[in-house]
Amino acid sequence: MAFAAVALSSASSNAAWAYQPIVNFQLHCMGCHLADGSGESGRVPSIRRSLVLFSGTPEGREYVIRVPGVAQSPLSDEATATLLNWMARNLSDLPLPPDFVEYSAAEVRRWRAEPLAEVSVMRARLMNDAPRERHGAANPR
Repeated sequence: MAFAAVALSSASSNAAWAYQPIVNFQLHCMGCHLADGSGESGRVPSIRRSLVLFSGTPEGREYVIRVPGVAQSPLSDEATATLLNWMARNLSDLPLPPDFVEYSAAEVRRWRAEPLAEVSVMRARLMNDAPRERHGAANPR
């Protein structure tokens, strides 16, 4: 009986943590984007400046959701949206603009069905089109 109570307590504790965005980041994103979101130069882009920057345009939001790591994540659409919103608030060098629109499960569901094949091409175009005052002088890549 005591074993069952401990097992049940442990299972409910793990289930609660499974939905925490920081844990989902650690499990699904941190291996490539690193603990601070800075990525790996020449291999994995930093999200510290680009995530908030891209989140401000429809095409940028589509890109964020369609990158393979997001589109093919085992997380639910809701957990993915929650994670993206957490990342924008906690890993960005840029402040959230007052008109920041949170990612939604419906938006994630819509775009993740079409993963990007040419990620670097679309990213380069988005960075080139981004207003300079939004991403500053530092290289956001």
